Amino acid sequence: MSETVVSHPRRTRRSVLAAALVVMAPMAFVPTAAAAAPVDQPAPTSGTAIAAGTAGPATRAGADRGADIAGAIAEQRGISRAAAEKLLRAEDANVRLADRLTTQLGASSGGAYLSDGALVVNVTDAAAAAKVTAAGAKARLVARGERQLQTIQRTLEAAPSEPNTTWGVDPQTNQVVVSLPAAGAKNDAQRSAARRFGAAVRFERADGKIQPNVGISSGDSLGGCSVGFTATDFTFNYIITAGHCTQGFPHWTLPNGQDVGPSLESNYPTDDYGLIWMNGPSVWATGMINLWNGTNRSIHGWATAVAGLSVCNSGRTTGFRCGSVLRTNVTVNGTGGTVRQMVETNICTLGGDSGGPLFSANTGYGLNSHANRNGNQCNSTPRTWHQPVGEAINAYGVVIYGAP
Repeated sequence: MSETVVSHPRRTRRSVLAAALVVMAPMAFVPTAAAAAPVDQPAPTSGTAIAAGTAGPATRAGADRGADIAGAIAEQRGISRAAAEKLLRAEDANVRLADRLTTQLGASSGGAYLSDGALVVNVTDAAAAAKVTAAGAKARLVARGERQLQTIQRTLEAAPSEPNTTWGVDPQTNQVVVSLPAAGAKNDAQRSAARRFGAAVRFERADGKIQPNVGISSGDSLGGCSVGFTATDFTFNYIITAGHCTQGFPHWTLPNGQDVGPSLESNYPTDDYGLIWMNGPSVWATGMINLWNGTNRSIHGWATAVAGLSVCNSGRTTGFRCGSVLRTNVTVNGTGGTVRQMVETNICTLGGDSGGPLFSANTGYGLNSHANRNGNQCNSTPRTWHQPVGEAINAYGVVIYGAP
């Protein structure tokens, strides 16, 4: 074994690098913002612009063609393109209102969700309902507050469980939802622990094996991942991707052999985010997500996802796919360890999509983490869990590249 020391003005990480990995296996990056030279240096006159969801160069041609996202959402939801465009505008405004209201309401909040673009906020008393109505959202009186449901969720997580079990709060039914595999001796322990909570808990059956979306291929030591979001601290530029990707790769190159840079941080399991320093001499950021249809989408910032939100994922294996947020703050007991506070969607993703961006309109929401796939096939009821990108942004003290 040989040891490589990564030296960075703000962070120093020591990584053990096998002698056989002096030349890294090809990686297909899928960022929402692209890899960039440090902002205090001019962009290279030749090289590669890295965009989310692609392994090749990105261009400004076709940028911000919102109709492409609207078209995908229209097809997924069975509505017209005009209706999808209206839905996306409403959701973009209401997702931020949801975060503000649930924070203000505190213990009186039962969580929030989007219904056909409209914001619904669960409340436990009339005073909270009045505040929600005054803010322009719909108030819904429920029996259980979100904090109460989260306490129940943590209690169930502490009970014995089988791999491929998940726990999360469903704001639409005001319940904790436990998804259990089809068989397992520990399933009875979960059901037993839930009895004292009565109707506050609902059980579902889990399909497939929950595993990180790393794609193993010939010549790869750990596998291929996707770029999530490019970010900057206004001195240097970085890629934020899945932590289970950076954990196994000390250094990164593009499929064409161009140098990208070293991994600086890896947070996995519990969380699933990692940081790559983009110090390669001939790669730079575009601030774009590749929609895999000849168009790109710029990202202007991030927000906290809400159940019911229309979202899309970009990845090196499945390309550009859209769906909806089913739940947030979900705990996943997967094959790579337990990850928490995940965003659960009904988007099909596969091996190699790990780290890719979850987004809608010009807003980033998460990083592709785990999926309930069967090998290289999507299930009939696909589920993917995404690491909230805001947690990584705050932990690393950076902002999304290109944000106003």
